[in-house]
Amino acid sequence: MIFFLINLILCVGLILFSVQIDAQTSLDDVKNKKSRPLVDMILWLVVTSVFFLIVFASTYFGNTQLVNLCGKVVLFSLVVFVSCFFLFAVSFPDFSKNKLYNIIQVVISLFGVFVISKLDLFSFDLKNSIIIHGEKEAFLGFNWLQVYNAVFFFLIPILSLVILFFRHVGKRNRIYIQQVWLFVASILTGCILFNLLLRAAKYVPMYSSLFILPLMVSLLLISQAMKLSVIIDMSTIIKEITLFSVKYIFSAVIVGLIFALMLPFKTQKPGLFWGVFILGTSIVELLQYLATERVKKMKLSSTNAYEDMLESKFSQFDYNQEPETLISDFVSLMKEFTETTHVEIMLETESGVIKSVYTSEMTASKEIPQNASIIASLSGITSSIIFRQQAATQHEFSSFKNNLVELFENLKSDAIIVLREGRHMFGFISLGAKRRGNDFSDYDKKVFSNLYSYFFLFGFYMKNIANQSIVGTVDREIQFSSQIIRSIQENVDVVKVPSVDVGYISQSARSLGGDFIDFIRLNENRYMMIMGDVSGKGLNASMSMVILKSIIRTFLAETGDFKELIEKVNHFIKYNLPRGTFFAGLFTLFDFTTNTMYYANCGLPVLFLYTESYNNVIEIQGDGKVLGFMKKISNVIKVKKIKLNPGDIVLACTDGLLDSESLRGEMYGKDRVQKLILDNKTYDSSRLVKFLFDDMLHFTSRDLQDDVTAVALRMLKV
Repeated sequence: MIFFLINLILCVGLILFSVQIDAQTSLDDVKNKKSRPLVDMILWLVVTSVFFLIVFASTYFGNTQLVNLCGKVVLFSLVVFVSCFFLFAVSFPDFSKNKLYNIIQVVISLFGVFVISKLDLFSFDLKNSIIIHGEKEAFLGFNWLQVYNAVFFFLIPILSLVILFFRHVGKRNRIYIQQVWLFVASILTGCILFNLLLRAAKYVPMYSSLFILPLMVSLLLISQAMKLSVIIDMSTIIKEITLFSVKYIFSAVIVGLIFALMLPFKTQKPGLFWGVFILGTSIVELLQYLATERVKKMKLSSTNAYEDMLESKFSQFDYNQEPETLISDFVSLMKEFTETTHVEIMLETESGVIKSVYTSEMTASKEIPQNASIIASLSGITSSIIFRQQAATQHEFSSFKNNLVELFENLKSDAIIVLREGRHMFGFISLGAKRRGNDFSDYDKKVFSNLYSYFFLFGFYMKNIANQSIVGTVDREIQFSSQIIRSIQENVDVVKVPSVDVGYISQSARSLGGDFIDFIRLNENRYMMIMGDVSGKGLNASMSMVILKSIIRTFLAETGDFKELIEKVNHFIKYNLPRGTFFAGLFTLFDFTTNTMYYANCGLPVLFLYTESYNNVIEIQGDGKVLGFMKKISNVIKVKKIKLNPGDIVLACTDGLLDSESLRGEMYGKDRVQKLILDNKTYDSSRLVKFLFDDMLHFTSRDLQDDVTAVALRMLKV
C-alpha cells in the first residue's frame, strides 16, 4: 500500500509540474511556432504514471488482462517519452519545428510499438513487483525485452546526449554550453538514482515500482537548467551543493541511522524507541537548521568576490567634485573590479535623445531616440541588469530579442545596467567583454542588483546636475542640485476633495536633505500620504529620498494591499539602497467617502489628532519599526484605523522639529506642538504648519538644525 501511495504522490506532483511548465511556455511557443519537447516529456511521463497507477489498482482486483494491457501502454508511453527527449536534444535551444525531426520521432514510436508487440506478457504483483515476459529471441541471441531496454534506455538516450553535446561545443554562447553540461548532469543524476533503486530492489522488489522517480528528478533538473540565463561561477555551485547536502542528505542519513540503530527496540520497548527517535530527529533538525544558516552566510574565497570593496568605494564618492573626475573614478572602479574592457555611459538629453556622454574607447558618439522601439521595450520590463547571453535565452526579452541583440552588437557590450525613474528609462551604463574572456556570471548580476542604487545615483547626478556640462564647460554648484531635488520633492498630487483642507511644509537644514512628503491620488476620494525622513545628510540622503519616492509609486501600481506595500518598501530599502539606510516615516490611506484614515507608523516620532468634540489633542502613534533594518517586518507593522469627523485635525511631523534645541539646550518637544495646535485650530492647514515652523525657528533663534517636515489635514464642515 505504501508504494501505491508514493506513486500516487509522484503522479499528482507530475500533473502539477506539467501545468506549471505548460503555463510558462505555451503562449510564447504558440506565437513563435515552436515545438515543446520538454512539455511533451512531462505530459508523457504523466501518462506513464497514470497508467501505472491503473496497473496497481488492477492488481488489487486480480484483473490480469487489464494489468497486461495497461502495462504495455506504460511501456509505449516510455518509448514516446524517449522520442521526445531525442527531439529535445536535436532542436535545443531554438526548438523550431522540423518535419525531419517529427518523422524520426514517429519512426521511433512505431518501432517501439513493434517491439512491445513481441513481448509476451506484462504482469505485476505486490511481492515481485514488475515482471515482463519477453524471452522470444529477436536477433544475435538477444530477446525482445533486451532489445527494448537497449534501444530505448541506452542507444537513443546516449545518441541524444552526444548530438546535444557536439552541436554546442565550441560555440560562443556559453549559456547554452552551461545548460548542456547541466542537462548531462541531470541525466546522470537520474541514472544514478535508477541504479540505486535497482540495487535496493534486490532486497525489496517493490522498489522497482518507483521507476518514475528517477525520470521525474531528471526532468525537474532539466527544467531548472532551462531557466538559467547567466553563467554560474564555481563558488556558487560549491555553495549550492554544500547547502543541498547539509539541508537534505545530512538530515536524511542521520535520521536513517537513528532509526536503524533503534529498530531492535521497536517491538520490545516501543516507548524507548519512539522517545529516542523523536528526540534524536529534533536534535538533527536543529543542527541542520543551524548548519544551513551558516552555509547561507558563507563567503567562499574567490577572486570574483568584490561586492563589499566596490560598495565601499562607491559610498566614498564625493559628488561635489567635477563630473570628469567622478566619471574617471567610476570607470576605473568598474574596470578594476568587473574586469570589463570598456565602459560607456549613455544618458537622456534635454531633447529626449539618449546619447553617449562618455566612452572609454575611441569610437563615434552614439544616439538613440526616446521613441525607438528598443527604448520602449526596455522601459516596459522589470529587469535593470541585462547580460548579452540573456538576450537569446531569457523569456522576458523574447518579444524584442532581435532588437536587444542588435543593441548589444552596436555598443560592443556584454552587460547593460538600465537607469530608470519609475518606468521612465533615462539612460544606461554599458560594459564591454571581460579581459580574460570570461562571461558576466550570476555573481556579477547579484552584485549589480545589490549596488543598483549607486548606479542610479551616479546616473541621476550626471543627467540632472552635471547635465550637458559633462566635460566641465558649465559651473555646477551644489545649489543647482538642490533645485532639482526640490522640484522632485514638490511633485505631489494635490488633494482636491471639498471636505478636506491640507497643508504641509518641508525644509532642509542644508541645501539638500532626506525628508520628503508625497500625496498620491488613487481615485477622486482616496489618497495615499507618505511622509518621513531618510537617514543621512546631503546629496546621498536626497538621492535616496528621490529613489524611494519613485519606487513607492511603482509599488502602488503593483499592489493594492496597504501592508504589503510597506513590506515591499522595507525590502527595497534594505537590499537596494546604500547599506545602513533606513526610513522613519508614516504611511496613511485616506478614504474620504467614509472619512476614514488607515495608518501605519514606521518610526515617525509624533502623530497628533485634534478632536473638536473633546477640544483636545491626543497622540495616535500606532506601533511600528523604522524601515530598512529588518528582513521581514510584517509581524511588527500594525495598520490602524480611525474615523475622522468635521473639525478634526491630523498633524504629523518629523524628528527634525521635535528635536530642535534652543540656545540653552532645551528641545522643542511635543508639548509645544500640542499647544500650538490648540491655539491655532481655527486657521487653515497651510497657516497652521507655517505657524508651527515659524514658532520652532523663533525657539531655536532662526537656527534650522535638521530637516523639518510637517503636514496638517483638517476635515471641513460642509
